Amino acid sequence: MVFVALMTMFGTGTIARAGSSTPGNGSSEDTSFTGVVESLPASGLIGDWTVSGTVVHVTAATEIDEEGGPVAVGATVDVEGSTGTDGSITASQVDVAESADADSVGEVSFAGVIESMTAGGTIGDWVVSGTTVHVTVATEINAEDGAAIVVGTPVEVQGLSESDGSITASSIDAQSSVSEASISLTGTLGHRSGMIGTWRVSHHVVHVDRATKVLRHGHKLTSGSTLRVDGRLRKDGSISAARITVRG
Repeated sequence: MVFVALMTMFGTGTIARAGSSTPGNGSSEDTSFTGVVESLPASGLIGDWTVSGTVVHVTAATEIDEEGGPVAVGATVDVEGSTGTDGSITASQVDVAESADADSVGEVSFAGVIESMTAGGTIGDWVVSGTTVHVTVATEINAEDGAAIVVGTPVEVQGLSESDGSITASSIDAQSSVSEASISLTGTLGHRSGMIGTWRVSHHVVHVDRATKVLRHGHKLTSGSTLRVDGRLRKDGSISAARITVRG
């Protein structure tokens, strides 16, 4: 925990508000929201921040939690504080929810079950919950308690998305169980049929419906936008999106 002073201004992205009063700042409202850090003071953390287009004031009473990663431009943060009459926010707490370098574009992390493996070895193409996974000499494979990884083993795969929707694995870790094939993808938005429908994100087909939460954090949603997609991996390798976060 680091205690810092917050002297910045916020305006949009508010999730919750309740009336309150801050001495010397006129009437205010309690506010909490999530956004992406776009700028910081020239030195230290005390001073003006900009979070998803909103200016934030930092004071010595502000509690900053960096368990989720260091405060840096590009980091996703949860902010709590009070909104002044001028629209600025004096933060009482800032928690880093996701570090700036948590994901690289094209990176995939998903959980599934091995359906087929390379005959006579590990290097080659596997199929995990309908997705082709390329296993190379550089892939780190970690079994549970020394047990063999075989067809039917639940695994978590991390790697890079290829142009055909397959994944080149950087690591494969055995799991005790997988309730469903979950996936997280950081990629670039290509074509989309509309807010609801089929999107293409870094070569993957992403299905977006009315239940999908789309978080923009002040960013425009256009072709070329960097997105973080969290959802369920379908048997055909496409993704049913539960949440899409626009990161830039």
